[in-house]
Amino acid sequence: MLSPDTLVTWQEAIAFAAMALLVIAAYSDIRTFRIPNVLVLAIGALGVNRLVLLGDPISVICAVIAVALVFLVGLLLFSRGIVGGGDVKLLAATILLIRYRDFYEFFVFMSVFGALLSLAAIIRTYVPIFAGSRGAARSAAVPYGVAIAAAGILTLLLQPLLYRYAISFGPSFLW
Repeated sequence: MLSPDTLVTWQEAIAFAAMALLVIAAYSDIRTFRIPNVLVLAIGALGVNRLVLLGDPISVICAVIAVALVFLVGLLLFSRGIVGGGDVKLLAATILLIRYRDFYEFFVFMSVFGALLSLAAIIRTYVPIFAGSRGAARSAAVPYGVAIAAAGILTLLLQPLLYRYAISFGPSFLW
């Protein structure tokens, strides 16, 4: 049996490794509009390991149900051409990292980041200063993996396990 300190250390290590992978996935989505399957699998594997370390069967059940529902809805939206397949896979893998008590917070963060990202894409596409000579011929596609990754990172930082690290990034660093 592992000591509580060891469990906390492992969970922190998993969370920080997952945050690094989420940053890489967001960067890849910005650059190529693709999220490599290897990244999604690694994030999902870290999420499963984190669930095992929690040792809470209710967390596992809630996470598996949430992943199944999100993946099915995402698959339907992907089949209609509304969202990208990489975004659906990244969302499902990221949900494995989030405690079920924080799902609502995660989805709110993801919605806000997604709205800001969409607004930036619209401005970049249609405002003449940013659109260049081609104007509206440019694609208004949104790399939504960025919103998923940002929401995942923020939600992980605000969980009790990592909250002390989030405090160090508070408003005091501004002045």
